[in-house]
Amino acid sequence: MIPYRIVCQKCGKTLPKDKWCWQDDCGGALDISFDSKEKSFQELIDVKHKGIRRYSQFLPVKELPFMHVGWTPVVSRVIAGVEVNFKLEYLSMGGSFKDRGAYISVAKARELGAKGIVVDSSGNSGIGFSLMGLAFGGVDVHVFVPKNAPEGKKRLLRLLEADVHEIDGDRMQVNKAALEAGGGLVYVGHWWNPYFIEGVKTMAYEAQEQIGNVDCVIAPVGSGTLLLGLHKGYEELRSLGALTEMPKMVAVQACGYARICEELGAKKECIAKSKLADGIAILEPPRSKQIVKAIKGTGGHCVIVGDEEIRLSLRELRRFGFIVEPTSAVAYAALGKSMEMGFVKPGDRVLLPLTGSGLKMIDELVELRKGGISAKGGPKHLFSRKQGIERPYGIRKPKDYEIDCPETLVQLDARKINLFLTSEFKV
Repeated sequence: MIPYRIVCQKCGKTLPKDKWCWQDDCGGALDISFDSKEKSFQELIDVKHKGIRRYSQFLPVKELPFMHVGWTPVVSRVIAGVEVNFKLEYLSMGGSFKDRGAYISVAKARELGAKGIVVDSSGNSGIGFSLMGLAFGGVDVHVFVPKNAPEGKKRLLRLLEADVHEIDGDRMQVNKAALEAGGGLVYVGHWWNPYFIEGVKTMAYEAQEQIGNVDCVIAPVGSGTLLLGLHKGYEELRSLGALTEMPKMVAVQACGYARICEELGAKKECIAKSKLADGIAILEPPRSKQIVKAIKGTGGHCVIVGDEEIRLSLRELRRFGFIVEPTSAVAYAALGKSMEMGFVKPGDRVLLPLTGSGLKMIDELVELRKGGISAKGGPKHLFSRKQGIERPYGIRKPKDYEIDCPETLVQLDARKINLFLTSEFKV
């Protein structure tokens, strides 16, 4: 493992590594900083593995449990002259990119002696933590969720043997309730948890190995851990000589939950708060300054989308074969807007993570489909005919793709899907 430090963003203090910490006494958020200048990226990766363990030297955990987390496939399509690389995070074992952060966080909490953890979630992160807690063993998981969270996600949490606490309130109230939980539980919520970001950054490592350099990355932003994780991953790749220029970071927020976008000057006439993008319905992200800095520092921008654009995006993504949840679709909606603005141009290469599976909320997606895809008088397609959607030119195949663990039948089915999706084909 490369030497690292835990540093407070607010006061600059270095914190001890032998106890769990998610926030400094001064109230500042924490970052993990690695000193990795002696060797190159290629020299430090463990080529025996496909998954997070491939990058064990870059992660602040002494021993990573034997599970296949990460190494999700990339599907490439040309849309209006832009190469769009969809990273299929929704095919992860727990059905979202948050499995990455949960894997590292639970491994670290267990290493430090934690017997029980508590997390606040709209569903996906709770599922990721519950899955890891159950698989690793010896860690009880308490998940605080909004009462109106999708029923499919709450049922899955109970199936994974989590203690589920439903809170009658919004995400901010759910977070407050989780922070007030006692009983010796360790708080691992991804809003603050620096280890979570360490897991998410591996998505950037994988994408660099799978498809090479990209011009911009489009990411949904609620608490910001996806964008911050990707930004950190690409920064570390640059410091290790694996790329020369940072991709532009494009943040996407939903109507009514767009503090970051508003601070960056983005505007949209919103009729009402989004009801569909529940995964990013966060009014006050605690790392907001860090998010703004990452966007500005890469020459990126922010896009606000409404529910009608999310509906249209869901429809087009299904036609591509991607069954994702509404929060995942905001990134695709932002792609269309970024192309209209001229920020994304023909010839550009874009990384677009599809963050969460729609299979956890089928009832809601069916109801949404019954209710109509476009508003009265609204557009029928996200991209105009002038922009056009060209036929896919193939799916990128990670070199030497392999299954490194025969897990449960459900996980094995997921691996079969991944193998199918990473097969070369011509159209």
